[in-house]
Amino acid sequence: MQRMRTVILAALTALGVFLACEIGLALGSFDFLENRSFDLRVQWAPPRQPPPAEIVIIDIDNPSFAALRDAIGRWPWTRLLWAELVKYLHAGGARLIVFDVVFAGRESDQVDGEFAQAIAAAGNVVLSAAFVQYEAGQAAGQAESLPADLPGAIPLSDQVGLTNLSPERFKLDPPLASLADAARGLGSITAIPDPDGTIRRVALVYRWNDRYYPSLALASVAQARDLSGQAPVQLTRREFRWGSLRVPVTRQGLLVPHWRPQPTAFPRLPLWKVTCSVFPEVCPPGQRHFKAEDFQDKIVIIGASALGAFDFFATPVAPVTPGFLVHATALDSLLRQRAIAEPEPYVPHLLVILFVGLSVAIVWGFRSAAIGSLAAVAVAALYTSVSVWAFARWEVWLPLAAPLLTLAVGFTGQSLTRYVTTGRELRKTRQTLSRYMSPRVVDHILAHGGPDQLRGQRQVITVMFSDVRNFTKMSERRPPAEVMDILNRYLDAMTEIVFEHDGVVDKFIGDGMLCYWGAFGDADRHARLAVSAASRMLAKLEDLNQNWRTQGMPELSIGIGINTGEAVFGNLGAGKKIEFTVLGDTVNVASRLESMNKEYGTSVILSESTQTALGTDLPVRLLGEVTIRGREQKTKVYTLP
Repeated sequence: MQRMRTVILAALTALGVFLACEIGLALGSFDFLENRSFDLRVQWAPPRQPPPAEIVIIDIDNPSFAALRDAIGRWPWTRLLWAELVKYLHAGGARLIVFDVVFAGRESDQVDGEFAQAIAAAGNVVLSAAFVQYEAGQAAGQAESLPADLPGAIPLSDQVGLTNLSPERFKLDPPLASLADAARGLGSITAIPDPDGTIRRVALVYRWNDRYYPSLALASVAQARDLSGQAPVQLTRREFRWGSLRVPVTRQGLLVPHWRPQPTAFPRLPLWKVTCSVFPEVCPPGQRHFKAEDFQDKIVIIGASALGAFDFFATPVAPVTPGFLVHATALDSLLRQRAIAEPEPYVPHLLVILFVGLSVAIVWGFRSAAIGSLAAVAVAALYTSVSVWAFARWEVWLPLAAPLLTLAVGFTGQSLTRYVTTGRELRKTRQTLSRYMSPRVVDHILAHGGPDQLRGQRQVITVMFSDVRNFTKMSERRPPAEVMDILNRYLDAMTEIVFEHDGVVDKFIGDGMLCYWGAFGDADRHARLAVSAASRMLAKLEDLNQNWRTQGMPELSIGIGINTGEAVFGNLGAGKKIEFTVLGDTVNVASRLESMNKEYGTSVILSESTQTALGTDLPVRLLGEVTIRGREQKTKVYTLP
């Protein structure tokens, strides 16, 4: 009945943990921790392949801001600078020129016209646009004054059902129409951060006004790989396809790129150095850092990391990341057609079931709480290693937070269940055993069978019988309280010595003690432990006698008999009276050896079998051969030197 209640309670605990974790998965309670585990995996397992050598970044950094402010003026700089830069890069044979800058509004007809001409002449420029959500309180009617369409829409077969960014809620921030018309491609730079504000996933396609527009990275790879005329363009819950381009996506249609934690993953050329290469006459002599040919067949991304540009995002690689690194990372994954794939939706649920089962198996499979805890930690470490390995090797984002939390909660719940059920029985057994034997022996019993080891067993052991000399006469001459005090102090000291030597105190027989070794472990050294304990008991008795002597109290002397042989031990009795004891001829011989100490004038007598078990470990002295009552053959007996 007790076992059935334990099983039912353990099953209910496991079911409760499972339901709680399933609810947590459904509500997204694990998302924050799961995203943080993704960030750690990015740091622990960066991509093995180097980034494409064709990606180069021209960085509008702080030194460039300072240098060009004196030469050109404050930001935003004249578009004539960008027109000359486009000409320079095109002359050098750049494959693609990508601006992570939205050139909205007008500067002047002449300047805008020159920039548009440079873009059209190059024929390889991709510009940026953005979809910006209206601030609270803005009139939705402002959308009427904005463009109702944007060049560069793609014919997408949307099987995901992307959220429509309606013009009533999102305004379009496009480049100047003349510039957009001159560009080869146009892509959105709108960021889609996770709830914690970190960008881990990147949109490939945006649905605005029920039309589909590519991101800056997708628009760039479409031009670099000439995908414009290829079909079909499909977005499923597992993959994005555009002609020969195929890349895994999440169920929401987002790309999880291979983030590169190395700061130098992509070459970053300061704009001021490039400008000195374009306009050597305005820079000191010898400041031409790059030749136009250095950009041959390169995809050049132009963006800003300067503080004044305010183009920063939190990413898995750094809390402050320039926007161009987000686009470069997405472009890197698209060019290599390698991205992190999320498993099927049922995988987290299967893992929750698996780890609930593991928590049950660990708690109920290990009798030791410490070993069970180590096993749980080992399982968690193993699964963490597997998830990191899968991330690095197979590019798969295995759920980490939900399984590990399931294991932790399940292990805790099952441990509490065991504590209030089976643990109660084990604690009762431990308390009972602790009256007879050392903690080490108790631990051994509970680790190798628990209460089952209290049943009858037959084994070779070493038995010790000790008795106090003339205790009866002394007790007749002393007050009962004094007699009991002396006896208790003596038995307490001897018991501690037996426990220190991993022995079992079977019982007290008046002023005598029955102890044994080897029943629970120490099969190869139980004789040595028993003899060592006897020697220590004699030394301790001398200390007690010296103390009693100074107090004017009587001294004690004892005799000890030790025998090694086969014996039966276990619970004896039934009903309300059960006693754990040892039985057999080996015990009887130990008792008779103890009584022989009077004949030989010794304190310890060992049997021949004990001397044989000792070997040469401890020196002993032969007393002679004796005939033990109940035996026909004589046997040698020994004592300590």
